Amino acid sequence: MVNVIKKHLLFPTAVCEFKFIPDNKLVNAIKDEDLDFSPKNFARSTVQSKDQNLHRKKSFEGFTNKILESTKEVCQLYGYKYDKLEITNLWINFSEEGSSHNPHTHSNNIFSGVWFPFKNTSQTPMIYLDPRPQTNVFQPNIFERNNLNSSLMAFQPDEGRGLIFPAWLTHYVPPAIKRRISLSWNIILRGDYGEPKNLQNAHI
Repeated sequence: MVNVIKKHLLFPTAVCEFKFIPDNKLVNAIKDEDLDFSPKNFARSTVQSKDQNLHRKKSFEGFTNKILESTKEVCQLYGYKYDKLEITNLWINFSEEGSSHNPHTHSNNIFSGVWFPFKNTSQTPMIYLDPRPQTNVFQPNIFERNNLNSSLMAFQPDEGRGLIFPAWLTHYVPPAIKRRISLSWNIILRGDYGEPKNLQNAHI
């Protein structure tokens, strides 16, 4: 008799994906944005747009609506209750060949996201790190990589590909193979946090 193993996935981390192909208006708006070449940007190699609030611009309205629409679906998956979704910032990342972005998280937000507007740009991936620090302390040899034994997961920057993930999830971009352009954003959920009559509850 063969034993049937039942698998329970405990505390999974979800990276959710959507698709959005930009029209010419949005493409031109992205290309027209001024970049910030200040020392703080050179320190991380990736240059960002001077305007960190692109979601407030009319030319980015269609994309902003797609972000909010997709995040509503993500919140449904998580079972989150909220009064309002709010994009706290939205900006462009620009990397030349050899540029990278060190491992980091996005504090004071619930979700973060990245979107790749163009095709035939760098195939340098977005890499997420396992948030459980003890998983690589002691591990057997592996005959096949999968979601249960990997310490990192990579997503290629395919045209129109958008990713939404927990803002606390550590991620980075290795040195770019060639020019790489992406848009990133953060989202907060406005509403009640914590359980009522609990010292840790709050309205944000």
